[in-house]
Amino acid sequence: MKNEFSLGQRVALFLLSLIGPTLIRIYGVTWRVKWEGKEKLEEAQKTSAKVLFCFWHSRLLGLCFTHRYWNIGIMVSKSFDGEWIARIVTHLGYRVFRGSSTKDGAVALIKMLRDGETGHISLTVDGPRGPAEKVKPGALALAARSGLPIVPISYVAKKAWRLKSWDKFILPKPFTTVTVRYGDQIIIPPKPSEDEMKRLTLQVEEGINRIS
Repeated sequence: MKNEFSLGQRVALFLLSLIGPTLIRIYGVTWRVKWEGKEKLEEAQKTSAKVLFCFWHSRLLGLCFTHRYWNIGIMVSKSFDGEWIARIVTHLGYRVFRGSSTKDGAVALIKMLRDGETGHISLTVDGPRGPAEKVKPGALALAARSGLPIVPISYVAKKAWRLKSWDKFILPKPFTTVTVRYGDQIIIPPKPSEDEMKRLTLQVEEGINRIS
């Protein structure tokens, strides 16, 4: 993996892996964090000890902080962006598996499921490049293969900045209130038909948007 990056990229990755986790901890600790819908997560865990958290890429930073040290397995792409994300979240207590919902995803998910030390699993279902807030088919295929219930997850920041990126990435302002929300679980059958996939895809999108 390292040989795929230029010298400048390798230097950037080294610096990010050193200061990134500390900056996120300092930044996030200023927030007042509230939780909504924990009972929905508990209900999903009656179906399966592990769940598949699905959320929009724009919420990555906030959820990365609020769920640090939960021992969550996270799928991260093999791109340069994925590399620096992987290095940072590893230091925040996440277990990283390389792949995406469209490339190497099945292999990565199998590794996640076989890893007995991994807790819940999470996916940015519109990442890594969008389109924003549109669930990619691969995400549901992975859920069907794993048998894990999907739990929509998001957060709302009382005050935040929006970046001019493809996903309008959210940066909660320091000292603001961040409310983490869980949605109702969604069960994906092992072999859904094409029509079922369309319906379930829309259901996941609506489930995430409802709590965002």
